[in-house]
Amino acid sequence: VDCHVCEKVCPIINIEELKKNEFEHPVCYAAQCKNLQSLFDSTSGSAFATMAEKMYKNGGYVGGAVFNEDYSEVTQFISADKADLEKIRNSKYVQSNSEGFFIAVRDLLKAGEKVLVCGLPCQMAGLRSFLRKDYENLIIIDLFCLGINSPKILRGYLDYMEEKHGSKVVYYKAKNKELGWRQLTTKLVFENGDVEYDKKGSNYFTHGFIGTHAYSRPSCYECQFKGFPRIADITIGDFWGAERFVGKEYDHDLGTSAIFVNNKKGMDFFESAKSSFKCVEIPLDTVLKGNLPLTQSLSRPSIDREQFYQDLNTLKF
Repeated sequence: VDCHVCEKVCPIINIEELKKNEFEHPVCYAAQCKNLQSLFDSTSGSAFATMAEKMYKNGGYVGGAVFNEDYSEVTQFISADKADLEKIRNSKYVQSNSEGFFIAVRDLLKAGEKVLVCGLPCQMAGLRSFLRKDYENLIIIDLFCLGINSPKILRGYLDYMEEKHGSKVVYYKAKNKELGWRQLTTKLVFENGDVEYDKKGSNYFTHGFIGTHAYSRPSCYECQFKGFPRIADITIGDFWGAERFVGKEYDHDLGTSAIFVNNKKGMDFFESAKSSFKCVEIPLDTVLKGNLPLTQSLSRPSIDREQFYQDLNTLKF
């Protein structure tokens, strides 16, 4: 019908309009949740889970990425049931299927419900563009993002692990903290009772993602959503090097979150949840030093990426 709505809402075409926010540079905090169980169960300092808890207490909805039962797909999900937080928290590291998610968020907002959603910068830019207006009852959180991996890669890794153990994976968690946060340990539990802690030095998924950059989507090599101002109300991620800047009381090898507050609405919400954190304001530069992906796109892999994916179809992982 030649309505051009797709062009009007395309986050790539409209990136300059989207990359405007109340604060040109964010107000930054180093934070750890005071609740030790929540801190241990999260993949960083429990920034997302703690703010999600606040939204649940306010009678609102929380949206984010969840695995399906056999870990073959990650989808965007939203509910007002606090019991769902365990599914939504933690890093998934593969692209999620957002089908129907933006519409569900819009319907809740139009019904007057309070909503908090968390996702990748590109996804949250897409949501903001789709909504075509700001809603006072919506808090958007985006993540520090190196790049996002193909779901096919994770499935290949899990198939390899299932063959190794001769049993199905019944539990998978990246950045499990039982051996410490810095080990970037993946914990896998199998149907036959086997448990494996796959640390960063041996983990083929972690190596391919962080070491070779071959697992990520081609768009990640020319990401339009880096830098400042941010598109979200609040931005969260790992605060690498926290022990050097804010002291060992923010460490204990359990992970520290960096929280960027990007506008007044984000600040009001963060302030309402602040009592649940041990936190201190920090200069932006202290976070940027350990998180180059905040401002730079993922570098292209040195290996032949196209050949790698062809091999993935015919060879074992």
